Amino acid sequence: MKILSIAVTAAIAVTLPLAAACGSQGTAERAADKPATAKKADESEVDCTSQETSQADWMKHCAEDAGDEEAPDTELKFGDGFRFHDGVKVTVTRVEKFSDFHEYDSRPTAGQNAFRVHLKITNGSKKPVSLDDMSVLVSGAAEGGDAEFTTWENGASELLGGRIAPGVTADKTEDGVLDKKYGTQALVTLAYMPTDGDVDAFAAEPNWTDPIR
Repeated sequence: MKILSIAVTAAIAVTLPLAAACGSQGTAERAADKPATAKKADESEVDCTSQETSQADWMKHCAEDAGDEEAPDTELKFGDGFRFHDGVKVTVTRVEKFSDFHEYDSRPTAGQNAFRVHLKITNGSKKPVSLDDMSVLVSGAAEGGDAEFTTWENGASELLGGRIAPGVTADKTEDGVLDKKYGTQALVTLAYMPTDGDVDAFAAEPNWTDPIR
């Protein structure tokens, strides 16, 4: 299967400046906090000088005003959810290194890391949600660079076509490769533009940052 490049960086770059003056697309529903002792141990392990430190961790522990306020609703970590104003909730549960290739899959080159994004989509609205209204962009969080998307056949459940009924939760995947020179810290951005216009297309889009494991 041929690997296809998804070039939407320019569109996002145009949208972001406009977002500052517009409303929001929804609210964060972050994973439950760890016990205080565990949280304290985690904080002591944050390396503010490492390019592998996630954007969310850096903002929380390393910025000058760290601890003064929570990260924006659109700045998330794997396991956090984002609920759009129409009731649809999306969670990027993890991005894993992928190696279970089918014999007919296109393999990554020696200079690329293969990955699979795992998403959980819950339709909390009162009408079906079209998956054609959603798209995912993956890039390097530390040094930039867009991923190339493909489909690894084994275990795939593509975010492509069809719809999710009200009250239903579905697990979906997106596969691709990221050049090793961009590191193993992934930035996953989700664009959701329902045709009925229930979501502000000019507001900042939710993004998740964490290592590819």
